[in-house]
Amino acid sequence: MRPIYYSLFFGGLTVLFTIYCSPFKAQNTTDINLIKQEKKKQEIDSIIKAYASINKFNGTALVHYQHTTFFEKSYGWQDAEKKLPNQNKSIYQIASLTKSFTALTIIKLCEEGKLSVKDPVSKFIPDYPRGSEITVEHLLTHSSGIYEALRNKEYFRLLHTTEPITKSREISFFKDEPLDFKPGTQFSYTNSGYILLGMIIEKITGQTYEEAVTKMILHPLKMTHTGFDYPSLKSPYKTIPYSYLSKTKQEKTEIWNPELTGPAGQIYSTAEDLYKYYKGLRDYSIVSKESFKKATTSYLSGYGYGWFIDDLYGKKLINHGGNIEGSTSYFAMLPDDDICIILLNNITSKKLEKAGNTILAAVLDQPYDLPKPKKEITLDGSVLKKYAGNYELSEDTVIHILNENGQLFIQNNNDPKIRMLAEKEDVFFLPDDDTEISFIFKKDEKDVIIIKKGLSSKTAEKL
Repeated sequence: MRPIYYSLFFGGLTVLFTIYCSPFKAQNTTDINLIKQEKKKQEIDSIIKAYASINKFNGTALVHYQHTTFFEKSYGWQDAEKKLPNQNKSIYQIASLTKSFTALTIIKLCEEGKLSVKDPVSKFIPDYPRGSEITVEHLLTHSSGIYEALRNKEYFRLLHTTEPITKSREISFFKDEPLDFKPGTQFSYTNSGYILLGMIIEKITGQTYEEAVTKMILHPLKMTHTGFDYPSLKSPYKTIPYSYLSKTKQEKTEIWNPELTGPAGQIYSTAEDLYKYYKGLRDYSIVSKESFKKATTSYLSGYGYGWFIDDLYGKKLINHGGNIEGSTSYFAMLPDDDICIILLNNITSKKLEKAGNTILAAVLDQPYDLPKPKKEITLDGSVLKKYAGNYELSEDTVIHILNENGQLFIQNNNDPKIRMLAEKEDVFFLPDDDTEISFIFKKDEKDVIIIKKGLSSKTAEKL
């Protein structure tokens, strides 16, 4: 109870009396806010559980809205074999979200007057082909036209090894390939450009990429659980990467070689460390407001300096995801509204950005749809016949599509056959699996089957 004092005058006589009032309005306002916040928590929890139910979420979520981190929760397994659950301190690979750290380091060096985004690559890597035409800004904005290293089969093979890789060997996978287009004319997402940015950072600072990012970003923001060499990390909170994880199936995958992913995708972190990163960006702790604004301005096709720039619900959404085999990240922010959504998974999932945008819709009281499990439809027997046959994937691999008693099966060489379920005509899926199988039929061309699993996509022609 708080006292309220009143003075009244009666014929020159002042009467002082006290009324004790309960602050019902203040309490009610607080209670209403708490009820709303609790409702939002339950709503977000339901959204994440919907994605978890279709095996597309296994990790940690953190949601910050207007000065309050009102949601932080972990789901699924950090180590399924040991039945060790994910927790808020769990450490995940953030994959391509690394690019925002690389870009921020470049911007910081610009503020220090050590380079300009208009500088040509040849200034730092003198022998780089057409380096006088390609600028630092082209690298930052994926508008350089440089060949994507992941298109090189040997590079992709080495990703799944622990072989030490020199810088000269790393850039050899794209350096001498022709440009896809004239620099500055188109957008084409390429990891190769960010590998070059890492080399430029090392050239300017005289430090390794890891040392420079640690000094300029991690130490100032006290991001003590963030690092670079995930294979060597020794921590009870380190997550095991899975290409697919369900209640009945566990498919572990290898950690990609950090010497190859480097400035394009090698960083690991926690949700709470990335929240410190958000606050550092929002409060301009690393670079100025002017520099941050420039970095988050769309250059070509909605990409700035290490960030995708989108318009969602009439608001400017700054975001970036990361996706490698066994780890997925999504980081979205609306600094003007003080909103940040951080999602980290230790599974391969192409649905994390969708999950993040669904959570944002809930936070902003916008309509949204929840994901649903794939459902099998029935196709006529005459339709099924057109899919049957043998499809050559490579010289030593043939995919057999078998039509048996009105059901389709897929068989890789002489492996056990697996039943295919029709999602719609020409598109099939496998039970308790992340595989999608599509058929393409074009007149006067060979029939084709496309098999997508995780980040892999393979095409085979009908024999």
